[in-house]
Order: sequence, then C-alpha cells, then structure tokens
Amino acid sequence: MTATHAFFPKLGPLRLGPRVVDVARTLPSQLAGFLNAQIASQHRRTDLQTILALGMLALLGGAPSGIDGSYLAHTMNGHVLPAELRVPVTAGNFRLFRLEQCVLRLSEDGQFTLHFRYYHQLVLRGGKPTSTPVKSESESGTFKARAGHIVFAPTRKGGRKAATSISATIVGDEIRASYVLESGGSQQRVSLTLRRDASYW
Repeated sequence: MTATHAFFPKLGPLRLGPRVVDVARTLPSQLAGFLNAQIASQHRRTDLQTILALGMLALLGGAPSGIDGSYLAHTMNGHVLPAELRVPVTAGNFRLFRLEQCVLRLSEDGQFTLHFRYYHQLVLRGGKPTSTPVKSESESGTFKARAGHIVFAPTRKGGRKAATSISATIVGDEIRASYVLESGGSQQRVSLTLRRDASYW
C-alpha cells in the first residue's frame, strides 16, 4: 500500500513506502506522549518548588495568613479594662499601675506595634493614690507565629537592656499573653486578653 503526497504538484506525486507511512502515523501519538511527560515533569517540579517555598516560610516565621490586624485588650488579670495592678515594693509601699487602653497591631511582614495608655505612681505605706496624668507609649518589634503560638521580640530602645521575649497563644480572634512584671525587686505576673477589633487602624 502506498500513500500519495500532493503538496509538490510540479514534481509529480510523491510515493511513500509502507515503513515511512507507519512512522508518520505513529509520530502524533509519540509526540503527544513526549509532551504529556514534559508537562507532568513540570508539574512535579512546580509542586516541589511550592513545598520548598512553604517550608522556608514556616522556618522563617512571620505572620500566617489571617492573623494580621488590630487587637484591643479587654482584660488584665481577669479584670475588664481600665484595670489596676498593685505591685508591692519595700516597707509596705506599692506601685499602682492602671492600664487604660492597649492596642496591638500585627503586620503581614512579621512586625508588631503595641500602643498603650496608662498611669502609675508610687504609693507610700499608709498613703492613698492620687490623680496623675495618663501617659501614652508604644513598643514595636518582630513576632513569629506557628500552630497557635506567638513569640514577640520587642526592639531594644537606646541604652535600655534588651526586652524579654513574650509568649502568647492565639485562638480564633483572641490573643492571650502572660509575662512577669518586675518592680523594686518584686515580681507580679500579668495576663492580658486581646480580641481582634477592625475599628482600629
């Protein structure tokens, strides 16, 4: 059996032998198989690249998708804000700390900013607290979050010694942080509960 190729009419009909015809018939399927193999190989490389990229993100930390935003403190040691904390010092004196407001902002790039309004004073033994101006301060730094846990690393300011890292847990839209407040040789554990609040920047 022969096949006729009429693309070259001036040269007359081109006759192809059976072997050439068989090869020509199998080329499309071979080419398709080759292309499918290349596509599958590319997909495997893409999947591997994706897995490696996700692994690097997990190692580097940062903010997992969905936790960035603003969180407003609702309670301090179980008391709704504004709330007071009394830290004993010496000879019956104590430091009075009152937290008026606290807003935590988490960014997608693993940065945090904490703004808080408070006042504090030293109350001598037998004395009573007096009215003092409310102060505003802020802290910033980096954080890493993984599997429901967050570690905050505040940035060192000026000549002040490096602040201690603070660990917290996050469940849904709520963050719970606990740390030890030191004052005059005394220690007081402080627990804060913050909830996501889109009304803040």
